[in-house]
Amino acid sequence: MDDQTPPQNARAGLTVRARVIVYLVTMTAAALTAAGLTAYGIQRSHLDDTISDDLRVRTEDFLLFASGADPTTGKAFASADDLLREAVRRASLTRDEGVVAITGDSARYVPASDDRLMLENDPEFIAAAASASPGPVNVSAVTTSVTDYRYTAVPLVNPSGAIDGVYVTASDRGSLLGTLNATFRVYTLVAVGALGILALIAWISVGRLLRPLRLLERTARHISETDLSERIPIVGNDDLSRLTQTVNAMLDRLERAFSDQRQLLDDASHELRTPLTIVRNRLELLEPRDAEAVTYARDELLDEVGSMSRLVDDLVTLAKADRPEFVQPETVDLFELTQSAFTRAAAIDNHKWILEATASGDASLDAQRMTQAWLQLAANAVKFSPAGSKIAIGSSLEHGWVHMWVRDEGPGISASDLALIRERFYRVDPAAEGAGLGLTIVGAIAHAHGGMLEIASDVGVGSIFTISIPHSLAGDAA
Repeated sequence: MDDQTPPQNARAGLTVRARVIVYLVTMTAAALTAAGLTAYGIQRSHLDDTISDDLRVRTEDFLLFASGADPTTGKAFASADDLLREAVRRASLTRDEGVVAITGDSARYVPASDDRLMLENDPEFIAAAASASPGPVNVSAVTTSVTDYRYTAVPLVNPSGAIDGVYVTASDRGSLLGTLNATFRVYTLVAVGALGILALIAWISVGRLLRPLRLLERTARHISETDLSERIPIVGNDDLSRLTQTVNAMLDRLERAFSDQRQLLDDASHELRTPLTIVRNRLELLEPRDAEAVTYARDELLDEVGSMSRLVDDLVTLAKADRPEFVQPETVDLFELTQSAFTRAAAIDNHKWILEATASGDASLDAQRMTQAWLQLAANAVKFSPAGSKIAIGSSLEHGWVHMWVRDEGPGISASDLALIRERFYRVDPAAEGAGLGLTIVGAIAHAHGGMLEIASDVGVGSIFTISIPHSLAGDAA
């Protein structure tokens, strides 16, 4: 089995798309359920209050009617039976309301209309209502095998204290509650349907939103160590499209890094192959018994080893150039830095050294790395300038940039060479000493400071190499 093959999970998890849909549907269902239950509770309470208020109004109307005159005679009611008969006859009812006049344990009078609540057909209710006792009239509840009732019962008490009859007004709470329940059953069906439609729309919408992620995953599977050229198509103009742009930029950097790494290894192997071949050949041809030949070979091989050591040191420097710790900025006096670099460069013989200008003020930079780059430029000037010629070193602080330069009177650099001179191992003069990494290192140091290496040259006149970095501290140009 390939060691690089990722292990498969024993139990695959839900995709991001599915998790988003589940979360969205669950939260929406919870909101709809909470809203439905709250509305149902409010409507049910309102229904009970409406029934109770209606029953109290009807009871008050009956008591007012009982205290007045008999409409048929114009006089007070002659008996409780007359009162009950007239009150029942005049009752105006809906389908869920009913009245009944009870004497003893049975219904004495009922309304003539059939479009009402038939209280007389429920013996359990008649028995419960007939047991009402004198006192304050309250809304009572009773549930029988027929339905759930809310009712008021007004006993008619004669002067002897006996009950001549009971006037009962009732509402069919069970029917009204059934209507309310049916309404919320429809609400439930509509909510379920809405959730289904929401899930479908969300599935399509989330799928479109997550399309860049699927493209990212597909592209990531296609990318290998030897092929980093594939990029993710950018869809839309939102957070995910910006993520796609960021990932593509990261892939660009990775591709450049891998390309630079391969190029560095190829160039290093090429540069090291020649001195290693020389060392091997010299050792193979060496005559151990010839002391003079051994001494000569030793000196020659030490020179080759020294060249390889310098090459390795330069490669290590370039390898560290992209690391955050490559430069460690600190507050540096530009005047002192320029003086120090000039003093160290002027120690090289056979040239006339000139301190052309100095900047005053402080700057935030790595003094050791910057001195290394400055001296590398000075060494290049010495290498390619005729003996006794002038080499100028200077610095300035202008418009928020620190400039540090080396000017020589060498042969100059052609336009074709200027385009390639910053490349690793490129040498204008192949016979010149060095591996061709000097300017590459200088450029890396300048880049690590957020700056650049600028080169201007006139063939037959000379060249000027300038390190320019942004200035982050206040200072005055000299």
